[in-house]
Amino acid sequence: MLTPLRFRRQAILLAAVSSISLTGVAHAQDVQVGELLVTATRATTATKTDTALIETPQSISVVTAAQIADRGALTLQETLRYSAGVTAEAFGLDTRQDQPVVRGFYATQYKDGMRTLFGYSLIPRNEVFTLDRVELLRGPSSMLYGAGSTGGVVNVASKRPLWEAGGEVSAQYGSFNRTQFQIDATGPLASDSLAGRIVAVGRDSNMQTREIRDDRFVVAPSLTWRASDATSFTLLGLYQQDKTASSQQFLPVVATLKAPPGRRMDSRTFLGEPGYDKLDTDQAAITLLTDHSFSSSLKFSSGIRYVEASAAFNEIYPDVYSNPTDPFIDADQRRVARSAYAIESDTRTLTTDNHVVWDVATGAFTHKVLVGVDYLDNREKQNSGFGPVADIDIFAQVYGDFIAPELAPLGTLKQSQVGVYLQDQIRFADRVSIVLGARRDRAESQVGSDEEFVDHATTYRAGVIFDLAYGLSPYFSYTESFLPVGGLDFYGDSFKPQKGSQYEGGLKWQPNLTTLVTLAGYKITETNRPTNDPDNVLNTVQTGEVESKGFELEASTAVTDSFYVTASYSYTKAEVTKSTFAEEIGVQLSDTPKHLASAWGVKTWRLNDEVSLRTGLGVRYVGSTISTGVAGTLKTPSYTLADALVAVDWNAWSLSVNATNLFDKTYYSPCRAFGDCFTGNGRNVIATLGYHF
Repeated sequence: MLTPLRFRRQAILLAAVSSISLTGVAHAQDVQVGELLVTATRATTATKTDTALIETPQSISVVTAAQIADRGALTLQETLRYSAGVTAEAFGLDTRQDQPVVRGFYATQYKDGMRTLFGYSLIPRNEVFTLDRVELLRGPSSMLYGAGSTGGVVNVASKRPLWEAGGEVSAQYGSFNRTQFQIDATGPLASDSLAGRIVAVGRDSNMQTREIRDDRFVVAPSLTWRASDATSFTLLGLYQQDKTASSQQFLPVVATLKAPPGRRMDSRTFLGEPGYDKLDTDQAAITLLTDHSFSSSLKFSSGIRYVEASAAFNEIYPDVYSNPTDPFIDADQRRVARSAYAIESDTRTLTTDNHVVWDVATGAFTHKVLVGVDYLDNREKQNSGFGPVADIDIFAQVYGDFIAPELAPLGTLKQSQVGVYLQDQIRFADRVSIVLGARRDRAESQVGSDEEFVDHATTYRAGVIFDLAYGLSPYFSYTESFLPVGGLDFYGDSFKPQKGSQYEGGLKWQPNLTTLVTLAGYKITETNRPTNDPDNVLNTVQTGEVESKGFELEASTAVTDSFYVTASYSYTKAEVTKSTFAEEIGVQLSDTPKHLASAWGVKTWRLNDEVSLRTGLGVRYVGSTISTGVAGTLKTPSYTLADALVAVDWNAWSLSVNATNLFDKTYYSPCRAFGDCFTGNGRNVIATLGYHF
């Protein structure tokens, strides 16, 4: 029988042996230190090939499933809390979407190498228990992935079948009456050529915000078939149902951050309507991953996914925007007006990515040539409604007096993109790695019967990294991005795509397999940013420009066989350099902290041959932010939070207790000049009892 730590070790090593380097994140090889740590040494997100981090001329971070569990991360954005350059929870306690901000810009989200999130679509958020790892590629990445954000790419890997039987069953109980049961079982099936895996989660829970549920059901079956020594197929299924509501209540600044003595609202206050506010989402997805080797030097990989999702979102929120400094409608300054917003959506998405990798040598140079084509088609049908509802006393809520708005159909949103890309990874004398790439995209968008918008873009990347003595590897890279902007301006002219470019240089140091330190400096420029037309309030122009520059330090190391540490520090100077709104020019980008820092460590204590104790402690610092609007500039203070882990492993059993925001610090993340504050995550304590087999 496998002990918990041995199961984790063997599962990871098996994943390395059975890796399928497809369009997404491969289960790339990790390093085991004693019985404790997995340190990622390879990734696929930065190149779409299985490449050592020390040979990748761009900043990339990997968070393994073991680290996710140790840190008590419950959402995708929480997995990035300890990653350099990332404001993981940019809007604090937020159930609507995972929205990590990287180097001042939102990151584009992918799963197994294929895009999952389009704009503000409401689909179920990733369940972290179904993930094998999370990879973060910083900076523009359109050469590999097409239309996307300037901030970078967050690419997650689904758990896939392993070739040795094993798994776990566990139960959780924690803050806000969180009760969760989960199972993960894998192994060979009828023959040595077929393996399966089933991952399932059921949760019944309240939330920090009163009157809101956080219920979930997920089942993710998968099969891998080795058709031959050269060919394999992996089929991933997913069904997920979430029942919750918007946890953010857009609390008035004047009753939170700027509240006078005795007038600060409880951060758990709910200002909507019980029974009406909801965010119910369903998703069914099927993914086929194919890998075929024509020879030892020529390989083909393909991924295709089809998703159907639906969402019903109702929210009643306070009108703090009409008068940010005084939103009250009564002399006692207790009551605020409210508005209701409702939307129902049905989404169908088809994505596919197909490429060949050719390994060839030309003299002293070896080449890994990547040639591929990807395609996506996303269609979203919506019904929506909006209108005022009864006001509310924010200090003594009385619910029930409201009339919901009626829904009206909106035009179906259609988005498609096809891209062709070519990349060459060149290795010289086993000391120098060069990456060169180019891509051509055609992107279309249309709402209902409105005019169809077509954008074309060509993007490039180039990078070089040198393998010097003592594990030192300096590097330099250039990357680009583009993002279509839908719609027409007041005069009927279509908008140009936003464009981004990044220059990045740095130093990677890997003195041994269990240590990796990355120092990166960068400059990002984003152009064609939509801003208000100063000559016509009904128009939008694209004169905006943002420049983000800074540096990051990220390190992970195994101090001993039983003690590992990760740490990071980031400085981000992100400023608006061009805008029709003069007040924001030369000012730090709203809601973007200049300083971020974190450290996390886990120590294992071997008590006897059967029992071990693990303890972990982490500290996260998020610097102050500013928000600039017509009402002026508002500063949100910095905050420092602590996380902790205590776990006991005994034979096949484990009991762990995770606490995030250990000291239950009240903070806002952030408050905005528009008049609202976003509540931060309070203390969350969860105990997990698991049996591993």
